[in-house]
Amino acid sequence: RDLLAVLGLTETASPTLRMQAPGHAPLARSQPSVAVLPFANLSADPSQEYFCDGMAEEIINALAQLEGMRVVARTSSFAFKGKNEDVREMGRQLGVGALLEGSVRKAGNRLRITTQLINVADGTHLWSERFDRDMEDVFAIQDEISLAVTDALKGRLLGEEKAKIVKRHTENFEAYRAYLKGRYHWFIRSSESIERAIEYLEEAVSLDPEYALAYAGLADCYGVLPMYRPVAPDVVYPKARAAAEKALALDESLAEAHAALSCILENYEWDWDGSEREIDRAIALNPGYATAYQWKAEDLITRGRFKEAVEHMNKARELDPLSLFMNARVGMA
Repeated sequence: RDLLAVLGLTETASPTLRMQAPGHAPLARSQPSVAVLPFANLSADPSQEYFCDGMAEEIINALAQLEGMRVVARTSSFAFKGKNEDVREMGRQLGVGALLEGSVRKAGNRLRITTQLINVADGTHLWSERFDRDMEDVFAIQDEISLAVTDALKGRLLGEEKAKIVKRHTENFEAYRAYLKGRYHWFIRSSESIERAIEYLEEAVSLDPEYALAYAGLADCYGVLPMYRPVAPDVVYPKARAAAEKALALDESLAEAHAALSCILENYEWDWDGSEREIDRAIALNPGYATAYQWKAEDLITRGRFKEAVEHMNKARELDPLSLFMNARVGMA
């Protein structure tokens, strides 16, 4: 309770932690909140940027699994990449009580990862740690960071909650590295980058045929490819569906795969009932997944249920407040 008071997350929270966007619903002030900033690449090799971004994104995804804690989506937290802004100002714009920042230095097979959890209210450190490990220990490092952040903001986790945080989708480091490269290119969002993402994700599933999260990534890529280049939907959407179904066969609890399948059912097969069922399942599995709320809103717009669509888009924007795309979609709804 004392820590939450320090973070400004009690009923007497500072107004600076509330959203400032006009018309935006205020955040639940009793809810712990955190943004994971992109990790700085201190390696001599600039091509390691994908690894630094990927580590931060993996921690975001792990923390977002927890109910009762608001975790800002990647788009918004990465808006500060390469910028040297004041902690209080970043916290105000993101509407959070704490920021996690870090750096990665890679030399050969060795990693040095430094992280610190910062109290937005006064800039003090709530927790910090340095990890000097081999590359293959990256999974354990991510688990330790996620658990330490959760412990500082939310308290000790019960067994089921802890299992969500430390869940590993692969033990194959090379498959994991290919997956991170795939997601790195996915977020660039150009026709060339999505093609590169598909290549890396195909590599990931060839290295680990049971890598459900990589199949979900393939479903995302194939599902949006017709929006970026002239490719026949009849060619790519069946590939997207096959990848989503493979992911769900391996891990039915994967929210990303349910969300990807929902988009395929809506945009290609026009199965709106099936689409709604899948996107509702995605939200139930991961209530911190901003994209799922966005796709739910777009499904509701298609049905003419505009009031509900606005509610879901506002939820998506709450989780991803600095995303121009999310803000535009609120206007669309």
